[in-house]
Amino acid sequence: MSNARPIPLRPDPNAVAREWRASFIDDATVTVLSRMRKTGADEVRLELRAPVEPLKQGDVPGDSVAALMLLAPQSAAAKLFGLAVNVDLAGISSFSFPLPSNFTEAKFVAEGAPISVGMGAFAGMLLGPVRKVALIGALTGELENLSAPVASVIIGHVLKVAVDKGLAKVLFSADAATEAAPAGLLYGVTPLTAGASMSEDVAALVAAITAAGVDAESVVFVMAAEQAVAVRLAAGPLFSYRVIGAPIAPGTIIAIATDGLAVAGDGIPVVDVSKNAVLHMSDTPTDIGLPAVAPDPNVIATPAVSMFQIDAFALRCIARVTWSAAPGAVQVVNGTVW
Repeated sequence: MSNARPIPLRPDPNAVAREWRASFIDDATVTVLSRMRKTGADEVRLELRAPVEPLKQGDVPGDSVAALMLLAPQSAAAKLFGLAVNVDLAGISSFSFPLPSNFTEAKFVAEGAPISVGMGAFAGMLLGPVRKVALIGALTGELENLSAPVASVIIGHVLKVAVDKGLAKVLFSADAATEAAPAGLLYGVTPLTAGASMSEDVAALVAAITAAGVDAESVVFVMAAEQAVAVRLAAGPLFSYRVIGAPIAPGTIIAIATDGLAVAGDGIPVVDVSKNAVLHMSDTPTDIGLPAVAPDPNVIATPAVSMFQIDAFALRCIARVTWSAAPGAVQVVNGTVW
């Protein structure tokens, strides 16, 4: 009989996330291939041999923001949103996130002495309404001839790349809010003057966040991939701040206090597929046809491609998400020289 102590089982906190992403990609693959092949969904599920059941609302890990980010788990947006304050806006349009200020700090009090009462003010940080994030990818008919597991890999890659690039382009921009999208994190942020070294820029960014009354312990640095590598190599393992590489302009360093960043969503990503769609193949699409406004002729979007004509399928994914940052929680330096 052995006297060795058994090794306790350690739960994997990422297991649910991996299972959800696998389930979602499998579900998308079943949707695409069953329509391509004109077969029942159950046949494709058997081919996948997946132990994951069809996606259900109760399977979503955490909230809808987490669900969307799992489609691109290594993206800069996913890493940043995972550290932010997540708010569920299901059933409501928007939420005023309370930001306390000028509160009396806690004090040591002698036995029997009165305790001071904190008096201050709350400012509201508006979060919402959620905005629609949508993508369409064209998949050629050759996908029909691939095995379901291989098709699943291709579809998963299409969704990952689209979510990664699309969110980062808006999230790390200085664009104002529109009817379609929330404001970029850099909107209204005055860039700091670049210093002569990495340490100067990092210190200046943290100091600016602290001066705004935001706790700097939760600061995350977002920068172009090559500079992220440079910071990790130069700072070493003792550098306690998180560094995230992102598809942003080289020389731009963004500091974000995630305690002052709130993100929200509503509903899980929805995938659909069509072979009869006509798509305007453009990053800035317009309606396929617009009626004439005299004296101009009718306007036809180009290039417009029929999925039926080229034996292709259009894969569409729609989700809803938004974010908001507290005043001073985001700082930026442009044109760094290191």
